[in-house]
This record gives sequence, C-alpha cells and structure tokens, in this order.
Amino acid sequence: MMTINRFGRALRAACLCLPAAGLSGAAGAAGAAGAYPDRPVRIVVPFAAGGPADILGRLVAAGLADRLHGTFVVENKAGGGGNIGTAQVARADADGYTLVIGYIGPFGINPSLYKKQSFDPVKDFAPVSLLATSPLVLVTRPGLGAGSVAELVKLARSRSMALTYGSGGVGSANHLAGELFKTATGVDLVHVPYQGIAPATTDLLGGQVDLMFNGISSVLQYVKAGKLPALAVTTAARVDSLPDVPTMEEAGVKPFDVSAWFGLLAPRGTPPAVLASLEAAVRDTMNSPEASARLAATGMQRRLMPQAEFGRFIESEVKLWSGVVRASGASAD
Repeated sequence: MMTINRFGRALRAACLCLPAAGLSGAAGAAGAAGAYPDRPVRIVVPFAAGGPADILGRLVAAGLADRLHGTFVVENKAGGGGNIGTAQVARADADGYTLVIGYIGPFGINPSLYKKQSFDPVKDFAPVSLLATSPLVLVTRPGLGAGSVAELVKLARSRSMALTYGSGGVGSANHLAGELFKTATGVDLVHVPYQGIAPATTDLLGGQVDLMFNGISSVLQYVKAGKLPALAVTTAARVDSLPDVPTMEEAGVKPFDVSAWFGLLAPRGTPPAVLASLEAAVRDTMNSPEASARLAATGMQRRLMPQAEFGRFIESEVKLWSGVVRASGASAD
C-alpha cells in the first residue's frame, strides 16, 4: 500500500475549505461536490505492483492528489485474473472513496471466461474515464533460439514437450493473446498464469517460462537493452516505440489484433458530482507533461474517454471477448 501525492511532494491537506483563486476546473468541481475528498481515497489496482495497471494507478493517484487536494492511497489486490480486487470495489460504498483501475481482463474477458463471477462489469460500476491502451508484444526468453514468429512455430512443433507462456493471470489480455496464437498456428503451448505482469516478466527474464505476449510498457526496456527478443506486436499497425518489430499479421498470423486497455471506475451509485470531479481531474492529469513523459517511456498510449462513452465501450468489449473466448475454448473453471 502506498500513499501518493504529486510525484513525491509532501501531502497537502486532505481538504482546502477556502479554495484559492486560480484553482483548476477540476478543483472547482471538487468544491461543488461538497469538498470532496475530505478523507483518504483508495484506488485499488487488482494486480501486483510493478505492472502497467500499477504504473497508471500511481500516476493517476498522484495527479488526483494534486488537483483535488486530498490523499489518494494505492492498494494492490492481486489474484483471480484481476477479479479479487475488482470485486472488492464492486461491494464498496458508492461514495467516491473507493475506486478501481479497470482492466480488459475483469471488465471485458473474464465475464465469459469464468462461469461464476461475483460482479457485473456493466451493472456494478460507474465509469470515470478510459485512461490508456498498451499494445502487446510477443517476446521470448533469452536463448530460446527463435528469431521470428515462423521460427517459433517451427520450434514449438519440433519439441516433444510444449513450450510455456506466462501471463499476468487467467483472463488477462496476455492470456487470451496466447490462446489466439495457439488457435491460429495450431501449436501446443502451456499457460502459466501469475498474479500480475511484473512477476511473470521476472520469470521470463530468468528463463522460467519460454515466451509471453507482454504489454510493451512492461518489457520495452528489456527489448531495447537486448535482454528479451521481440518477435511481433499484436496490433494491426506497428507501434512507434518498436518500429522495427513486425505486426503479427505481417509475420503471417492472421487475423490478429489485441491490445490491453485501462480505465478508472467507481462503484455504481457514486454521486454524479463526484464522478464529474474525478473525470475532470483525470483528464487534466493524463494530458499533463508528466503523464505524457511517463506514457512515452513505457510504450503505453493515452486514450481518454468520458463517462458515458466509456460505459458503452465496456459493453462492447464484453460482447467482443465473449466470441473470442468461445472460439478459443479457454476457461478459468
């Protein structure tokens, strides 16, 4: 658990009862919402520390602390492919003091992957804003001996024991990308789920798993340093941070277009004024020079989306991934 406040400065008071002139629109909205926040706000990251969801959670917490003049606490609640921490927020009081970093897993994939899920990503949450997307890149452990997707497929077919692929958890985008790859190529891979991208990436670097469809934000530094071979990106077009790495379709695996996404949500029933205050502060935070620099360094791409549009987006993701899960035959039960 970590208390965040404007990129390392000392915390300001939890509430400024007399707003000074010149405060941003976000801070003004906070005042209109009844001096929100007047006590610490929890932002639950449903994955282990160190991954892209955690990076965004701490970035957003720092920005909200500065703009809304309060204390924002990041809590990592890993497990269940993001379901455990997400379910905790679904059951929390709808007062704006418990938020969650939403991820494509629990909010798009898991409803079809798990037969029993203790929350509904559409009915139980109030969207605040989409934050960013993270393209995936197929990387292999050092020394695996595959310099391209074609060579990887050939290697996988020649082995008596299946290659292993790691993921940030059952239902994560990296999990489903691996399942899609298996279906598209006909190779046998064994899924090794972790409680977050960071420990999975550590084991990949150490050679404990053979490959991953990892978020660029998690492996960019290792790819550029030559520590992890990058074979292909999973998006329809090449990405700016890895311009020399082909797309999966360019490598001969078609169709293939997968990208992880992250957003901020609150429990359904959270007061509209609080949601509006949070949305304005998030927009200001994500458009800041600090956020732009952080996103560029990790390979994530800013993608803001207001409350209503984000809600419709989640509905469309649930429908999209239900078809993908059925086609892949993947299951978490």
